[in-house]
Amino acid sequence: MVNIIDDDDAVRDSTRALLESYGYEVRDHPSAEHFLRDAVVKPHCLLVDQHMPGMTGLDLLEHLRAKGDTTPALMMTGRSDPTLEPRAMRIGVTLLHKPVPEEQLVSWIEQTRQARG
Repeated sequence: MVNIIDDDDAVRDSTRALLESYGYEVRDHPSAEHFLRDAVVKPHCLLVDQHMPGMTGLDLLEHLRAKGDTTPALMMTGRSDPTLEPRAMRIGVTLLHKPVPEEQLVSWIEQTRQARG
């Protein structure tokens, strides 16, 4: 299962539709707090927006890593911020800039699925 965490309804809806067309089971969440409150099934990967109200994408992923959660995560951002890449690398998160090409997104998800068995 792929979990999408993004405050933009249009991005969540279009990403969900795209991934479902490839046969993925998808759950989406409008915020990091919503994901933390409502996620019950451990996903095989996370697609996380960086810039959200409240907890940012990296804040969420650092929180999960501190709890021992090693779920593969792809963080997406539409803004340029030189501090993001070092933080993402430190916790083992892939960082891509929006818009993420469909082929690149699906390829990354497939790689995580194969790596996890």
